[in-house]
Amino acid sequence: MLPNRLICIVAALLLLLPAGRLLAAPVDISADEISRTADGVIIAKGNVIIKRDNETLQADEVFYRTDQRILEARGHVVIESPQATIQAEDAVLQTGSKTGNLTRATIILPGGERLVAERVRRIDDQRFEAEELTYSSCPIDQESWRIAAERALLDQEDGSLTTHNGSFQIWEVPVFYTPWWQQPLRRKSGLLMPHIASGKRRGTEVAVPLYLATDPSWDMTLKPHWMSARGVMGDVEWRHISGLGHEQLHGSFINDSEVNKDRYHYNGEIHWNLPAGFAFDADGNYVSDRDYLADYATGENISARYLTSHATLAQGFGDNDFSGNWLLQTRYQQDLLLANNGSTLQILPRAESRMQWELNPNLQLHFDQQTTRFDRKSGVDGWRLDLHPYIELPWQLAGGGVSANLQLGSHHTRYWLQQTNVPNRLPTRSTAEASLELRSDFERISDSQTWRHTISPIIRYDYIDAPDQTTLPNFDSGFGRLSWNTLLSGNRFVGYDRIERSNRISMVVESRLQHKNDIGKSALNLLTMRGGVAYDLQRTSVDPALQASATRPFSNLLAGFDLNPLEGFHVSANGQYNPADRYWATGSASAGYHSSRDDYVNIAYRYTDARYARRNQLITASGNLSISNRWHVGGSWQYDTLLKLSQQASLELKYRHPCWLLGVEGFRTNRRTGTTNTANFGFRILLEFKGLGSVGS
Repeated sequence: MLPNRLICIVAALLLLLPAGRLLAAPVDISADEISRTADGVIIAKGNVIIKRDNETLQADEVFYRTDQRILEARGHVVIESPQATIQAEDAVLQTGSKTGNLTRATIILPGGERLVAERVRRIDDQRFEAEELTYSSCPIDQESWRIAAERALLDQEDGSLTTHNGSFQIWEVPVFYTPWWQQPLRRKSGLLMPHIASGKRRGTEVAVPLYLATDPSWDMTLKPHWMSARGVMGDVEWRHISGLGHEQLHGSFINDSEVNKDRYHYNGEIHWNLPAGFAFDADGNYVSDRDYLADYATGENISARYLTSHATLAQGFGDNDFSGNWLLQTRYQQDLLLANNGSTLQILPRAESRMQWELNPNLQLHFDQQTTRFDRKSGVDGWRLDLHPYIELPWQLAGGGVSANLQLGSHHTRYWLQQTNVPNRLPTRSTAEASLELRSDFERISDSQTWRHTISPIIRYDYIDAPDQTTLPNFDSGFGRLSWNTLLSGNRFVGYDRIERSNRISMVVESRLQHKNDIGKSALNLLTMRGGVAYDLQRTSVDPALQASATRPFSNLLAGFDLNPLEGFHVSANGQYNPADRYWATGSASAGYHSSRDDYVNIAYRYTDARYARRNQLITASGNLSISNRWHVGGSWQYDTLLKLSQQASLELKYRHPCWLLGVEGFRTNRRTGTTNTANFGFRILLEFKGLGSVGS
């Protein structure tokens, strides 16, 4: 068969030679049989394949009129190109212009969208006119929705399907009729699917977004948003992207009928990668009043206390053993707990730099500095300069079993206060600091090399000679309570206005048991246990208003464990025990399961004793499970055992079809915040069609 087919290909090329000057581009024909009639018609039969430019045609039989450059293809016609795959019973095509007509055709686009029509007229390789057609983006064996119409124009260059006298059908049942419909096939201006929701605080909600994409580098969304309990909110979002970076700006405005005043929210972000290693980042977030987020937000920041806006210009640099970075920043904070933001400190501006010079692997010089201008309308403000030079001497035993790190340095802080009614407008502070940290790993591996047990002790000594700081201004410092993050830290204050006076020894011991079934596979951490404690030789406070003096040398004991008995399962617990008064100051525990399909269930308990801090007892639970391949259920719950009240609860049920998604969620939030000062409850419905968008919230 193969030699006969090669002969047919050669014969086809010879038959095409007389007409070669008439063709705009060569046409390659291969078939089981090829012949030519006296009037110049080439007849190809059996497994016909015709290639021209970037297009391939297959058919059972083809008649090619060379003088007119017309192809007549019959039987199992398939036309493949980068633009689409076309299947038809028969086709008449013009090889020069790629126009033609097809009967009982199916056009499959690169994204999987499918148009089936009785008759198709091919205008060019990008546009088709169809009659008696259906269109859907569903898989062919899972078609649940489609658009049916008398006629339509499929324009791949414009990225749209425009139908006339059509209907939208679900499982072939017409849902609504429309004389005109335009379906975007890619990014294109037009109306998006409406947003529908209902709740206690905003009532019934309907929003119809308008998407504008007039340029490849930017787009915009305009969304009028009607709320029966509040009024109409105008919402606009603008986005831009370029080789420099991206920008996004968003704003919303409403004349709130509930409180009878104008309310708004502005936010956005900018990120630019500039030449010479510079980077510029800006992030803005501002609301008209402190109750705005409680009334209108639906994301994670619904209970935020601060909204922060900043602009930062930064650069990193390095040359052999010398490296570092610097930044220039301004920052604005909005405190949502205050009716007036005049006493909130703003940073206008801040200059910060870090430099490191590695003289050799065991000797490094560091110099950090931060200069900040604090500004506010009421209260103490001014400039603060903090200098932090220090020497670092890292050391590691060959093989890495034992390591040590010695640091010697100092902090010098100077203030220039703007107020004249303070005792000292130019206060200063200097400290001397030293720390030594030793780490080691003791391990044992089984003979089968499938079990490993490691014990890792860490011992750290911190010495800080710091003066009394009760008279210094406090712009950004707070004392961090004992935790795993602060145990191995000489200074447990955050910020630069307070530095802890320290003469302390801290120790952590961690035991880890690992197992793997195969030597070539990664190990599973079956059990990790850790304990920690600190011994303070000094026990004096630099500012009793922020840090109470310790009454005993030993700190509370920290303990915790993580257990992973099987792949995906976990149980963990952490606690802080007061050995002097014999009570657990804090405690937390959690257990859960997470599968490779992203199914998960997690339940947690958190406890704080009133003798240590504000009393707190919470139970939280969350999960998402696949009941079947298509049914999914999820939910979350937060219960306050002290108030005996569910603070928050939600339950969601979703059905995922290959072509559409239906979700229903009910929620209740008992936090009485916002202008209504009532609990919020309601439901959300999400209906999403593949290729059409979504209806819901």
